Amino acid sequence: MSVRRSLIACALAVGAAGASQAQSYPSRPIRFIVPSAPGGAPDISARMFAQEVSRQLSQQIVVDNRAGASGAIGFELVAKAPPDGYTIGYATFPLAINPSMLTQLRYDAARDLQMVIRLTSTPNLLVVLPAVPVKSVQELIDHARKFPRKLLYSSGGSGTSLHLGMELLMSMTGAQLVHVPYKGAALAITALLANEVQAYVSNLVNAVPQVQAGKLRALAVTGLNRASALPNVPTLNETVAKGYDMVEFHGLAAPKGTPSAIVTRLNREIAKALASAETRTRFAQQGADPAPSTPQAFERFVLAEQAKYAGIVRAIGMKPEG
Repeated sequence: MSVRRSLIACALAVGAAGASQAQSYPSRPIRFIVPSAPGGAPDISARMFAQEVSRQLSQQIVVDNRAGASGAIGFELVAKAPPDGYTIGYATFPLAINPSMLTQLRYDAARDLQMVIRLTSTPNLLVVLPAVPVKSVQELIDHARKFPRKLLYSSGGSGTSLHLGMELLMSMTGAQLVHVPYKGAALAITALLANEVQAYVSNLVNAVPQVQAGKLRALAVTGLNRASALPNVPTLNETVAKGYDMVEFHGLAAPKGTPSAIVTRLNREIAKALASAETRTRFAQQGADPAPSTPQAFERFVLAEQAKYAGIVRAIGMKPEG
């Protein structure tokens, strides 16, 4: 047999083996590492996803919460797991910011993780107290320029999406507000309602009820598209900051080296689950919009997000933690 025929035969054998592997997968429960504590928004969304995809794959998906170090503990466990498709991980916003915020990361997303699919996109909402003399985001920016460093804004901690979202807005508009970090989003919005600060970039789940009750004024959404819960509230992109797109994301990752046939199977089955009306409704209750993608597109997105936030961190002079 010629060398060329031998190569073709080998390629066909590998392809057949991969197809067979994908057809028999999964044959046992899948470990699903969620890099956050039980009960929080990421955990709730992850469990909704796990329940739906378990039915889709006819196999149990066991959630394993591994909180700590801004998700780095969980991401590292995924990166170091056997690449056989039986360990997957929840890829969330800290995956984008950790390289800029932590100096002792023991994983590298590009080197150690195989992105499988982007699940959802979740915009945040810029809100102010009704007592603040602004009716629109343009008026807020004008006010913050006229009275620099007079308005205070809260966040759930330095380096969170809620903090960096405001920093990105200030860098794009020249507005100057003062950051007041709290230990968690719940305390940050409580401080706003108590008039300790005047503004906040909140997740939709926490902010929308307060807006509807008249306790907060919604000024703008941080994603490229308006939020279905507040269709009359414009985006920052269409008002004061062209190109502004700051969303939290949830997705799925596996250890690098996971067979491509299994990655393709996971991507296809998860996309089916995301298309169901029940899944869309349940994610919408969390303020999230389904945003399924190819593995390649999700990888490009994560790397672009890492570069974006690295630029913000450098611009504001934040120092990485050890």
